[in-house]
Amino acid sequence: MHVGIDDTDSRTGMCTTYLCKLIIDALATRGTVRGLPRLIRLNPNIPYKTRGNGALSFSFEGPRDAAISIISSFLDAYYEHDENTNPGVVVVSDENVSDLGGHYLRALHNVVTIEEANEVADSVDAYVMTRGNGRGLIGALAAVGASVPSPTYELIAYRRPSAMGSQRYVDAESVRDVEMRYSPTIFDSYDWKNKYVAIAPNSPCPVLYGIRGTDPHVLYEAARAIRSEPVEKLQLFLTNQATDAHIVDKRICEAGPYESVHVPCAVSERPHFEHKGHLFFKVEDGSGSLICAAYEPTKEFRNVMARLVPGDRIEVWGGVKDTDYGRTINLEKVRVVELANIVKNEVPACCGTRMRSVGANKGYRCKKCGRRITHEDVSTRSIPRDIDTGYYEVPVIARRHLARPLVLGITL
Repeated sequence: MHVGIDDTDSRTGMCTTYLCKLIIDALATRGTVRGLPRLIRLNPNIPYKTRGNGALSFSFEGPRDAAISIISSFLDAYYEHDENTNPGVVVVSDENVSDLGGHYLRALHNVVTIEEANEVADSVDAYVMTRGNGRGLIGALAAVGASVPSPTYELIAYRRPSAMGSQRYVDAESVRDVEMRYSPTIFDSYDWKNKYVAIAPNSPCPVLYGIRGTDPHVLYEAARAIRSEPVEKLQLFLTNQATDAHIVDKRICEAGPYESVHVPCAVSERPHFEHKGHLFFKVEDGSGSLICAAYEPTKEFRNVMARLVPGDRIEVWGGVKDTDYGRTINLEKVRVVELANIVKNEVPACCGTRMRSVGANKGYRCKKCGRRITHEDVSTRSIPRDIDTGYYEVPVIARRHLARPLVLGITL
């Protein structure tokens, strides 16, 4: 059987990965947990998403009724009782799992309603447990049905119960050492530019830290090198994080709200900063136009994007939403394909001084002798650009869970 769990946490506490770990440990006394549990990230643009929009699933061989009883008791004992927390748990038989692949893709790329999730659950004869409005059913089914052909992994360390709610201790220097030693096998552990320890959450949840990478053996080796407060439990998860699984190739006219897209386009308006340090610029591709946004949390990435000019050919990756500025893509990374040639007129000299312009595109005249030069005869020079072709990405501090860092290569 396959078990899916989602939406048991809130912004002020708990973590669904921790509940999953507790359930797995309890079930291990009654049967066999097959393979690794899976941490599956879903559509990052959903407005009512859980923290990180991640759902969990695992496979279990053992007595079904006993498993359901154990899962139900842990769910009620540990889920966060909050008005915005709406847990969902499903138990699906092995033969029906393949029928959930389409639901996973919809939950990854689009918006799925609770009513649609209930219909899917009925179609695969799932045993369902929900609390609140049951929105967690959407993610629970998706986590069971997810296909992850090129996974990454996350090793999560959990705090002792007596430490939960207090300030975490994870030594920043040891995290920097791990990042230097093991990158890119381990990635997104530390943001060098912003001096940010990315493996430790800021919320009062049970997680002490989570290390992400492509090799489970290296993750355990790295964990031994992290200096921190005592660890109560460790759990390795197979994930779709850092895979760009949420990204779909689109033309601008096809990019809809809540989708995550990759669009080749050209800059059509010069970038400009708005209030709170957000950067915006317009792009077009022949089918339409949209606004690109590099928000304040993307830090130094904004300053690079500010160097673009109309005519630059680029490719953009990011999540689409409708804002006061129009249809907007929240940038995750950008490829600068070709830079526009910026040309400046060389003001001619005459009689020992610079000639004066007589109007836009009308040439120049010497104020001493009256000599004139037409616009067509004026020499020009190309202005060096302060940006190169290539790939640019938001810093670790602003990276979404699904966004693939450049150190792992580009998948599209």
